[in-house]
Amino acid sequence: MFGSITFGGGVVLTGTALGGGVGFVLARHAWSNRDVPGATLFSSLILAVAGWCVFSLLLLTSTSLARARLWTTLIGVCVTAIPVLWLTFALEYTGRDDWVSRKTLPLIWAEPVLYTVGSLSSPHHGFANDSAALVTSDGLTALSVVHTPSFYFHLVYLFVVLVTGFGFFTAFLVQADRLYRKQTVAIILAGLLPLVGTAVFSFVDLNIAFGLAPVFFAASAILDCLALFRYDFLNVAPLASEVVLSEMDDPVIVVADERIVEYNPAAKPLFDGDTIVGRDLESVVPGLLDAVSSDEPFSPPSVLADGGSVGETPIYDPRSTPIRDHHDAHRGDIFVLREITSQKRREETLRALQSATRRFMNAERPEEIAEIAVQTADEVLDHPYSSIFFPEDDGAVLRSVAMTDLMRDGLDGELTFSRDAEPMWSVFESGTPVVYESVEQLSKPPYGYLPLGCLLSLPLGEHGVLAVGSDTRKRTFTENDRRFARILASTTETALDRAQRERDLRESQAMVEERTEQIEFFNGVLRHDILNGITVVNGNLELLEPHVAATGESYFETVRNWSEDIGQLTEKVRSVSQTVTDSESVSLESVSLSDALSRRVTKVRNTYPNVSIDADIEDGLAVSGNELLGEVVENVLLNAIEHHDRDDPSLVIRTRRSEETVRVEIEDDGPGISEEMKTRVFDRNVTSESTGSIGFGLYFVSVMMEQYDGSVWFEDANPCGTVAILSFPQLSADAPLT
Repeated sequence: MFGSITFGGGVVLTGTALGGGVGFVLARHAWSNRDVPGATLFSSLILAVAGWCVFSLLLLTSTSLARARLWTTLIGVCVTAIPVLWLTFALEYTGRDDWVSRKTLPLIWAEPVLYTVGSLSSPHHGFANDSAALVTSDGLTALSVVHTPSFYFHLVYLFVVLVTGFGFFTAFLVQADRLYRKQTVAIILAGLLPLVGTAVFSFVDLNIAFGLAPVFFAASAILDCLALFRYDFLNVAPLASEVVLSEMDDPVIVVADERIVEYNPAAKPLFDGDTIVGRDLESVVPGLLDAVSSDEPFSPPSVLADGGSVGETPIYDPRSTPIRDHHDAHRGDIFVLREITSQKRREETLRALQSATRRFMNAERPEEIAEIAVQTADEVLDHPYSSIFFPEDDGAVLRSVAMTDLMRDGLDGELTFSRDAEPMWSVFESGTPVVYESVEQLSKPPYGYLPLGCLLSLPLGEHGVLAVGSDTRKRTFTENDRRFARILASTTETALDRAQRERDLRESQAMVEERTEQIEFFNGVLRHDILNGITVVNGNLELLEPHVAATGESYFETVRNWSEDIGQLTEKVRSVSQTVTDSESVSLESVSLSDALSRRVTKVRNTYPNVSIDADIEDGLAVSGNELLGEVVENVLLNAIEHHDRDDPSLVIRTRRSEETVRVEIEDDGPGISEEMKTRVFDRNVTSESTGSIGFGLYFVSVMMEQYDGSVWFEDANPCGTVAILSFPQLSADAPLT
């Protein structure tokens, strides 16, 4: 039989055998990778193609009609399965897994299954019906069949299914990235070749079924191999689009199996060569994987700057994003390196400035603070020619109190600026920074002795000036340089203010301690010497009283009254000194204000019978006070009498209660006091112009009202005179009286 095969027949026979062999190899390879999404469907599809080729080979070499009909029927089964498997593979490949379900698959398979079952069960229908006859051509056997309309309907359905699968692939091709496009084009061409070939052959000769289809599938299998092994279409991965990669400013590297498969132009400076694709990531960019896994910044060993020279080593914040295909399978990673060089430098500088701030807090002397500031300017801000100037006590010279080592080595001694050095003094007096960035300015004395590239002078308030300078490598200050220098100057000024306040506080505390000792001494004198002397005087007055003649009684009474007043005054001074110098708050309690007022009014009436007092005192008034409350009220009453311009003054005493306060108003009809004296009258050393007495009594009142959390002030009376107002906080109704 094979001896009569022509060249054309040999091509068909060889192509068919080759298609079957390649199909089985591809099916086995796909099955061995069945864990990859789509591999199982692809294996089934190629297995159906291989079955078609094998059964076609058996048909071409068969010698009996029965066997030819059997092989033709099996070919029909394979051909029926191929379009459905093609569509199912297309749905899964393009990520439409929800279309491949228990509801949709029976609908797709319904017509092929029904036709196949009908073909096998009825000899009048099907792939090889009763009209089938053997035909020999080019030494090969074929089967000529007259098909029924159901066969052509079946054929149209299969073409519709095939075209639908191609439609899904085409739609996916439009949206796919570059690697997807290569893979998808290969798949479409591999599937399109047998479809077009079979369609053309079917329309040319309808009486010979599937004669050249195995040859077309052999060519299709070759394209499938190209797609499988060249573009690895079973291992697809959605990568960032080529346009996005090229336009991103940050370096982007696409990695699969730890090998570089794609990168954008911004990533080229990270590499030491041009042939990068396919190389191991760790060997090309060492340390990147460790930085990503530890979530730390990444600095490459060296990066070429513009012009090919090695520039400042950048710092990146690397982030890795997994690449997953439409089956949610991990295919690789995208590494995006966001440059944070400026941010990192700022963070490091701010941390160093914070460290300097902590050192400032531990420094006590201004000179020590100045040393820390210039050291920080040198080591942290990279300003090696820096100094701090403090004004002399006479305010005529700014003198350097601290400078960097490099600056000290370049000068013979300390650096001073007199008032005729206008720029430096301008910074100090105006509080406005001055920048020197020209060679002409910096070449003049005193800067000409130093290799300065630029200089920035910053005010330190009333303390002096901070000058920070860089060497000739830097001719201008960047915005970051200026900002950090301002932060250092502000921090230094704050530290100097704190040191000044602490020094003033220590001096104030020493003065307070000295004054306290003095007050305690004089208090002791009052307690011991004066009070003892008054006691002796009063005792002798009692012994002297029987011996005083009538003509001397008035003088005797005057001496005795003054002696008693001096004793009372001494007691008040002692009480005030104890109150003022007491380190703890005065112990207060609920005291009856009504009783204190009534007793003091009675005392004043008995002492000064020519004084008219009209008292309207509400019963039950209580305030927070102590045993000196009556003395407070009495001093206000006596002040009104003492400074009156007549011998028969009139006083009106009223009490007023509100929700928050209790007020006592003592009104006189005297000459009144000026607006200025209304506030000064409570000062300790104010002297009355009319009587010449020192205003100790009202000072005592002011101090005690402050201890009571109350207040005292004067207002004008109508039509004349003055109203003294004592305001106390209101106590709760259930506060117990003492």
